[in-house]
Amino acid sequence: MRQALRQKSSNGGANRLPTSKATFLPSPTKGWYVGANLSDAPKGTAYILDNAFPQLDYVRMRGGSLAYATGMPNAAVNSLIPYINGTTSKFFAGCNGGIYDVTGAGAVGAAAVSGLNSTAYLEYMQFTNSGGTWLMVVNGVDAAQLYNGTSWTTTPAITGLTGGNLAFVWPFKNRIYGIQTASLSYWYLGLNSIGGAATQVDMSGIFKYGGYIICGTSWSISSNSGLYEVLALITSEGEVAIYDGLNPADTAWTLKGLYKISKPLGRRCILKAGGDIAVMTEDGIIPMSSAMTLDQIALQNVAVTKPIAPAWRDAVTARQGLTGWQIVTWPLQSMGIINLPKTSTGDATQFVANVRSGAWARYLGWDANCFGVYNNVLYYGTSDGRVMQAETGAQDDGKNYTWTVFPSYNDLGSPAVVKHVKMVKPRLQSAYPVVPQVTVKVDFDTTKPQAPTASFAAATGALWDTARWDVATWPADLTDLSNWTDAEGFGSVISPVIQLTLSTSVTPDIRLTSIEILYETGNAVG
Repeated sequence: MRQALRQKSSNGGANRLPTSKATFLPSPTKGWYVGANLSDAPKGTAYILDNAFPQLDYVRMRGGSLAYATGMPNAAVNSLIPYINGTTSKFFAGCNGGIYDVTGAGAVGAAAVSGLNSTAYLEYMQFTNSGGTWLMVVNGVDAAQLYNGTSWTTTPAITGLTGGNLAFVWPFKNRIYGIQTASLSYWYLGLNSIGGAATQVDMSGIFKYGGYIICGTSWSISSNSGLYEVLALITSEGEVAIYDGLNPADTAWTLKGLYKISKPLGRRCILKAGGDIAVMTEDGIIPMSSAMTLDQIALQNVAVTKPIAPAWRDAVTARQGLTGWQIVTWPLQSMGIINLPKTSTGDATQFVANVRSGAWARYLGWDANCFGVYNNVLYYGTSDGRVMQAETGAQDDGKNYTWTVFPSYNDLGSPAVVKHVKMVKPRLQSAYPVVPQVTVKVDFDTTKPQAPTASFAAATGALWDTARWDVATWPADLTDLSNWTDAEGFGSVISPVIQLTLSTSVTPDIRLTSIEILYETGNAVG
């Protein structure tokens, strides 16, 4: 039986029952935060935020995943490649030595390109010249594969390469630049050319820490005279060289700076973000602009990943030597996704962020080797030769998953006073009835509660592409599902953990806007 805390009266007389108080905690829209002492975490953050996405005004349960493209060999899909030319678009996947057309849903046909010696990681770029809009795909082993919107070819071939074919390509001032698998040289083609003779530029005398060039990109830098475009080269050891000029043969070609950052995480470590470039490194995701003014250690203080710095460090340490890191954005949902290499067969972990607010969360359950965005929809490639559509349905390929919101600890305004939490009201909005599990954690207990059993939620209206027009009814609007739940806890700091597991095919639209707490206070600790 629940028993209320008691406290002495002011005159030392008989004890009296305390008065219950109610307070509320905002939904942790500031995201997952483990970058400070547990007692000093910012308000509006969460110690654990799993399978949840922090919107600007609420935290939502993520969607599941459904099979989109099937029929490829039972092998890892490590590359998803979109092609867009005007109103024409295509979507390709690299799997088991082949490139498959996965533009349409369902079983794929024969490989559009077969016999490749490696599809472990295909890198690509689009380039437009007088001959059309080309998709160039490279892997460091085979000749560059070219797609012109209709067919694949290897002509015109890139000639003059020594030491292997290109492993990474990018455009800069109407030329294609590329690097090989393990070299301190880069190569460039003629003006507006997609093939022909390549010219080598040896950087071994510039980079002082050795290693090899892992990737390159163009970057627009603002100056007093306006924007100007530079070439950026990044090595495996974290050196960054910035060049200005038309091309390396230009007499005005100038090394603008040589900078040091932490080691980058794979070739897919760069992302253009506004007027800056984000670089994914062992110390976190850092803005390139800051690398020009801060040393390697100081860059950790401006890293985009600073709120989750310990978790980032643990993830990097656990994945030393593994490939599969990728940073990608889904602009439609303002979402940034960091795909983590698999530490084991069952590892299915991604770090996600709201790119508008910088709030982080963690997704668990997607067997993803790579991500791609096509026609504003998010997809990922699996370990068994399929392409999945992400953030749809409420199961991960038929498996349930659990939404966990573990807010950062809060002293409710009285740090040295014991509280007796009696009831909790999660303020939820949902299109169908759900009943979350509520667990009150106290005094910095960081143990994640066991996942609740699945709720069998059912939609109350029509499903798109399934229901009959003018016959079925539309799904219900979001309704308030805020109810007080018995949930007890005794401690000086409190965290009401909200969890939900669904068993349904309906994509969840479940939003947590705040959490109310009913509690009593006792004597000061000690």
